[in-house]
Amino acid sequence: MEKSRFIALVKAAGVVGEGGAGFPAHVKYDACVDTVIANGCECEPLLHTDQHHMMHHAPDIVRALSALVEVTGASRGVIALKRKHAEIVDHLSRATAGTGLSLALIDNFYPAGDEQVLVKEVTGRTVPPLGLPLAVGVAVANTGTLVSVSRAMDETPVTRKVVTVTGEVKTPCLVEAPLGTPVSALVAACGGEIVPDPVYVLGGPMMGPVVDTPEAYAAAVVTKTTGGVIVLPRGHFLQVNARTTPEAMRRRAAAACIQCRYCSELCPRYLIGQPFETHRVMRAFAAGVEGSSQPARQALLCCECGVCELYACPMGLSPRRINIEVKRAMRAAGQKYEGSREVTGTRDDWRSYRRIPVPRLAARVGIERYMGIHPAGCLEVRPKAVRIPLRQHIGAPAAAVVAPGETVVAGQVIGEIPEGALGARVHASIDGVVTGVDGAVSISSKGALR
Repeated sequence: MEKSRFIALVKAAGVVGEGGAGFPAHVKYDACVDTVIANGCECEPLLHTDQHHMMHHAPDIVRALSALVEVTGASRGVIALKRKHAEIVDHLSRATAGTGLSLALIDNFYPAGDEQVLVKEVTGRTVPPLGLPLAVGVAVANTGTLVSVSRAMDETPVTRKVVTVTGEVKTPCLVEAPLGTPVSALVAACGGEIVPDPVYVLGGPMMGPVVDTPEAYAAAVVTKTTGGVIVLPRGHFLQVNARTTPEAMRRRAAAACIQCRYCSELCPRYLIGQPFETHRVMRAFAAGVEGSSQPARQALLCCECGVCELYACPMGLSPRRINIEVKRAMRAAGQKYEGSREVTGTRDDWRSYRRIPVPRLAARVGIERYMGIHPAGCLEVRPKAVRIPLRQHIGAPAAAVVAPGETVVAGQVIGEIPEGALGARVHASIDGVVTGVDGAVSISSKGALR
């Protein structure tokens, strides 16, 4: 397919990166690289969405990856997944036969699915600090994103999402739902919660935000980047950790940080050779001088994977959340990273010994009891009303092009990319009537309005 046509189709369909922050795919793919990697490593524990796509939508993944290899001028297309998924490996081996695509089998460690770690694993190259894989000639696309790309090639926009629902629910399941579906509808479809007064992690246990108030839970909806919903008992370690205040984090860091360097030595960014040493940020934060400390600006290099906080720190401190606080303050003050952009290759020998086995991580975080759950099949949820955010991606929110009272059909554009801005289109996910437009477009089916 001609590159301009391919990019136009991806843009029109509103495709964004579904495995992370939602970078608009039409911008990402308008590049020239030598390697394209389909990321099926499912970075977070407990999530099974990528596995579902690889098992049930392999032809779509192969089709989209082949097209992406062609339009970017790449000489190599690779599907990366964990070697432990033997059935999926066999399935993809057959699906890629004769296509020129290959498989890269990755060990079961965290965070294997981080795109910069994956680039290192597959190509041996290190993405420079604050850089993108494109800087080293690589494009990375989540397998779910590639399913959406294949559909975009047939002029079908992104209107639905497959989500893993697990933890303390009656029947953990994969659920396919229209964008904007209340998260509560997904949990209900899986039989509901089996613990009183639960809390919810939206995404994976390492990086997903914790929702623990009725108001926040009622407002939570499925977006293009929603990968999972994990139901946990109130008081779980992940909830307690997420609710530690910045003031408490500073007091604890000042009293208990022993500068052991474990947070740095096990950091995935540090291990691929980037000049990021989290313990230096901890030192400055504990002393209350992060605003004037040059080493503290290294916080801007943090990928927020949670290894330092949920696995490495022997004192139970919060380096990840401290990095997030420091980054927020620096950005508000207009401060930028001014440190080294060089990478260090000598850490390669350490990486294989410092990879974090997922089972051990799960035990540390307190989610091991849910690890053996493998949802079978995929339920479909059909809500009577949705609330579709106009910002489900990096960049500017889409500008609404509908108004209350209008009738819309699934697939219709309801949010357009602002002129000259980085963004993505948003489409109606159900047929119905627009009932509200603010930071989201609310749609109710006509039957629900009677």
